[in-house]
Amino acid sequence: MTHPVLIVGAGIGGLALAQVLTRHGVAVNLIEKAASPRAVGAGLILSGNALRVLDRLGLAEAAHAAGQVLSGAQLTTAAGRPLQTLSYAASGGAVGVHRAALQSLLSRDLHPRIQFGTTVRALHQHPRGVDVTFNSGAVQTFHAVIGADGLHSSVRHLTFGDVPRRYAGYTSWRFVVPVPGPAHATELWGRGCRLGLVPIGLRQTYGYVTANAPERPPGPPQAHGTMAEMQAHCAGFGGPAPALLAHLHADTPVIRTDIHEVRLPQWGQGRVTLLGDAAHAMTPNLGQGAAMALEDAWVLGQQLITTPDVPAGLARYEALRRPRVNGVQASSRLLGRAGQLEQGALRAVRDLGMRLVPPGLAQQSSRRLFQVDLDAGLPGVSPAERPGRRDDRSAGTGS
Repeated sequence: MTHPVLIVGAGIGGLALAQVLTRHGVAVNLIEKAASPRAVGAGLILSGNALRVLDRLGLAEAAHAAGQVLSGAQLTTAAGRPLQTLSYAASGGAVGVHRAALQSLLSRDLHPRIQFGTTVRALHQHPRGVDVTFNSGAVQTFHAVIGADGLHSSVRHLTFGDVPRRYAGYTSWRFVVPVPGPAHATELWGRGCRLGLVPIGLRQTYGYVTANAPERPPGPPQAHGTMAEMQAHCAGFGGPAPALLAHLHADTPVIRTDIHEVRLPQWGQGRVTLLGDAAHAMTPNLGQGAAMALEDAWVLGQQLITTPDVPAGLARYEALRRPRVNGVQASSRLLGRAGQLEQGALRAVRDLGMRLVPPGLAQQSSRRLFQVDLDAGLPGVSPAERPGRRDDRSAGTGS
């Protein structure tokens, strides 16, 4: 490549793509609008598909050490009565981890490449590459430009204009409490509200609340009332909730976020494309936002490494990824609608349906979601040569 690849956004997807490319000798410039490195977010679950990408990057063992291995997930009523239980062992395992810890792992050896406090003002494509104008006024030419800059992507705006985000109808509050939880994730379903509890290692539990609410108008986040609002929504939950929620204090950091989706007719044009939330922000109901960004990064990285024709490679990346992403996004949307029901009779039918789902069918659905052939469709890669082939064969062992 005569010019480096520009990655806009040093989040999970952007860092993972930089890891893939730099390990194959591709020159990368990685920019981030934040002025300096900082711990962000709360917790997340790395399911089997996410762990498979991290394994390709040599980071799966470190991810296990940084978080909490999860035996499974349990769905319950608001009172704590079990509705459905899922084992993660048959789908490649899972780890609960703090988002900041994952970003720290993905940042390994990349800090010298990250230009903080840097944004993109303009993009101009031509046969030799993409001329990028930065907020400093400097202009540089790149082989390709990848927008990994999240829900409010500047690369998406510069490429496709003002794309409306679709509000899901509910908002979330996320927090971390300094107390260990059980070795499994738990989600309690109430009336138009859900509470999730996930152990993330280091004697910490990640919690989240999703509640039906009107979308907030654009502007800065509300400075007051976040903790009080969240605690009000948590009042009706039983089971393991009260003991863990007792560790919330007035100064516990809480992140409030309205839940939006991004649905685009296309992700890229020419030498510019998007990955992760910039391309397909989805509801968090399946816990697949980070996993989809990691899968994107792996597949896109392989296309950039193996395909000399950049526009063709980026188009192929989108063709390979779009069917899976669309399916996961739609499934997550439907699960969220079920979880956020308010009407009593509908909730009773929903809960009964959850209890009646055979465990084997639930596990089969989980395997379809969490097990994916990361190398399907890659040029010049035979099944016998695929990296991680042994991991794919042994995914059902839970090791």
